[in-house]
Amino acid sequence: MRREALSAARLSGYLNYFFLRSSCWLVGRLPARASHAVGVAVGEVAYRLSPRKREVVYGNMRRVLPGEGPRAWRKCTRRCFHEYARYWVDFLRCYHLSFEEIYYSLAVPHGVEWFDECLRRGKGVVLALPHYGSWDLIGGWVGHNYPSFWAVAERLEPRAMYEFHTELRRRMGIRIIPLGEGTVEKVIEVLLANGMVALLSDRLIAGSGVEVEFFGEKVLMPIGPALLAVKLGTAVLPCHIIRKDGVYHGYVGPPLEVEVTGDTRRDVQANTQKLARVFERFIREDPTQWHMFQPIFPGEG
Repeated sequence: MRREALSAARLSGYLNYFFLRSSCWLVGRLPARASHAVGVAVGEVAYRLSPRKREVVYGNMRRVLPGEGPRAWRKCTRRCFHEYARYWVDFLRCYHLSFEEIYYSLAVPHGVEWFDECLRRGKGVVLALPHYGSWDLIGGWVGHNYPSFWAVAERLEPRAMYEFHTELRRRMGIRIIPLGEGTVEKVIEVLLANGMVALLSDRLIAGSGVEVEFFGEKVLMPIGPALLAVKLGTAVLPCHIIRKDGVYHGYVGPPLEVEVTGDTRRDVQANTQKLARVFERFIREDPTQWHMFQPIFPGEG
């Protein structure tokens, strides 16, 4: 049974990979408006055929928008699937665009002076982001302007899928540190050389987590940004990128005000809680651009 399950998962992974490569080819040949129309149609199909993910997103909307009701939560849930499809369309469009085309027509950075301000401290910078909007686009701008920039990303299966994602991000200017053995050592190496590392920090994927309050409930969040700040003196810059009128606006900083008392456990929890509060503000700006389809709240795992 286990071998059959692994074979089914492997087949599903390759089907997803071929679908993504085909979508990338199609996006490169259609006008942007037509690509988005197709993407939203695919998002609508996913919304209708994915009851488990639909339930998770509905629960997210209920927590983010407690003053609304079921009708508004269902509407936002549906839009989450549409926005996620738009994100993928624009991510794949970057395969066919030059740096200048991306950053003069598709993405606009704001607050980037914080990078230089924090780098002057000489202890590296962590860019802490939620799964929101399109982190890849702001990451590409940073990578082209700061050669010391890296981002940590999951190892996707099959390997061809991971390699395709990595190649696309490399074209955008992002160098990837794969999540797995040796990740922590590489991150520390970059930061000690006064480099920058992007960490998606609103969902625990691997490693240790710390309990914080997030939209009124207790969740586990990664300890990475806070622990690096406490132990290395690294600056933590909360960032997010939001889609407005077809353009992605990337917002950087201000840096997290890190507390260091000498009690590492207490400091990591307190600073991660601060980061969670910042993420709440980001997400409330437009909850439908929060790409959280995996359960993070209690009782939804």
